[in-house]
Amino acid sequence: MPAYREQYDRMKRWYERFEAINQGHRHEVSSDYYLDEIYAFFENCYHLKDWIKNDSAVPVNDKKVVEGYIDGNRSLRLCADICNALKHLERTKRDRSHEDPEFGKTHFALNVGSGSLPIVSLKYEVDTNNGSEDAFNLATDCVNAWDGFLSTHGL
Repeated sequence: MPAYREQYDRMKRWYERFEAINQGHRHEVSSDYYLDEIYAFFENCYHLKDWIKNDSAVPVNDKKVVEGYIDGNRSLRLCADICNALKHLERTKRDRSHEDPEFGKTHFALNVGSGSLPIVSLKYEVDTNNGSEDAFNLATDCVNAWDGFLSTHGL
């Protein structure tokens, strides 16, 4: 198995955690933990490109085009800017998206039901210069974009 698949699989596991937060699951920890998991998704999603670029099993031409692929995909550009800001508190590298993405409003839903623990779902927004969008939808678009890249390049 190529080494980049390890990072791809890690990204998918973080995506599954994000999906559970978005859809609702047992509320066992502070909501800060959920935000940490969402941040981890975007960081692992963006860093897949480094694994592709540094994997000796990936053809040189595919390594050369990965940065351009990110630049050509709005969702991955936003992901790159989000990741850079999370790593450094604010963006320190080039602004790929030119949309100044940052996390905005959080929408909580709590179902206390009859179970031992309530069910919580959290929906986060990403604010950009072009308006707000659902963070989970952005994450889904990013995963689909990576799937498209890997498929197109036979990886």
